[in-house]
Amino acid sequence: MKPLFSRLLISSLAALLLAAVAPAQAQTFSVLARFPNQTSGDNASALLFADGNLIGATPDGGSSRLGNIFEINSQHQESTLYTFKQSRDGRIPTSGALIQDREGNLYGTTQGGGGYTCIGIYTVGCGTVFKLSPTGQETILHRFSGGTDGAAPEAGLVADAAGNLYGTTQVGGSQCVYLEGCGTVYKISSTGTETVLYRFTGGTDGSVPSSGSLVIDAEGNLYGTTEQGGDLTCFFGRGCGVVFKVDPSGNETVLYSFTGGKDGGSPYAGVVRDSQGNLYGTTLSGGYLPCGNGGCGTVFKMDSSANETVLYSFKTSDNPSSGVVLDPEGNLYGTTSLGGDTGQGSVYEVTSQGAYILLHSFSNPPAFSDGLSPTVGLVRDPAGNLYGTTSGGGGGGCGYGDGCGVVFKIAP
Repeated sequence: MKPLFSRLLISSLAALLLAAVAPAQAQTFSVLARFPNQTSGDNASALLFADGNLIGATPDGGSSRLGNIFEINSQHQESTLYTFKQSRDGRIPTSGALIQDREGNLYGTTQGGGGYTCIGIYTVGCGTVFKLSPTGQETILHRFSGGTDGAAPEAGLVADAAGNLYGTTQVGGSQCVYLEGCGTVYKISSTGTETVLYRFTGGTDGSVPSSGSLVIDAEGNLYGTTEQGGDLTCFFGRGCGVVFKVDPSGNETVLYSFTGGKDGGSPYAGVVRDSQGNLYGTTLSGGYLPCGNGGCGTVFKMDSSANETVLYSFKTSDNPSSGVVLDPEGNLYGTTSLGGDTGQGSVYEVTSQGAYILLHSFSNPPAFSDGLSPTVGLVRDPAGNLYGTTSGGGGGGCGYGDGCGVVFKIAP
């Protein structure tokens, strides 16, 4: 018989392991729609849940293959709300979710289009901020020039109570370590006037804002992440990214600089904020360092005093490039483009206690009927259902043997 101390130690270790990885919960996964061809698009954006309908965008759908905005109703029927037709009205809608006002107008961004002159490789326009009315009428609120106003807005938008819109551009702004600029935080007034609130310098203040949308608090402060900058001893001098705050006057505060170690590094998505002011997000690298050369990424929490806690470190190269959504109990939900049981991507939960739960693994070839490689985050409805998209899978079409992606639902 083992000594009492040894038996207690084994029991304690077992309890810790059970707490770190909880068993999978009973979930119901279903495919709501499959993208069958270029007209419908592929590689869909994150979704907006509005009155029981799901609204999203694809970067190359529509008759001109410049992108479209689609809707899936409660009967799972898909319709096209708008097709981008020329570079002047925008092209390549971003992967961030659209937002909607009380009148039913939709707001979003495109990575390109808006004009025919820009900086560097962005030769087909520097991107736009647009509004789409309930009748399908598009209005361009701002066309980025590629100069001090920014370029290539890969993130979506957030709005304040007065109807002002806020977002980021990945490049442009002011010249820094990159000729094309290190990105901006901008404001679009309700009348369509753009103001650059902050221009990143590429130093300790951050560089290259992530593809996740900003979040805003009741005082009008904005919170987000950058992929680079911050601790310049990290990532060959480019930095491992920061979590930042920009106040309504345009003053930036770096809340946390990632080191690329156990704390994580390179946040590719934005953050979410709870009612106590805590921020939650993911990083692509860092965390469990034996995983790969620089860690496989983390799910982290930052309290209102800017103290960071790693809630979960991925143990395989799951590629957590999307952010997380939060439920009222403090549980977090996200996707990985790789990993899961099959290596083809997953939907996961990290509980408020830091336990990891695998909710769904996407299927192996040759079928890929349930989708393949989700690259954007989830949306959660009031009943607790999760909705998302995959960048591939679902069947043939679009010139890809594995399919053009799906819209899926996971019911609790």
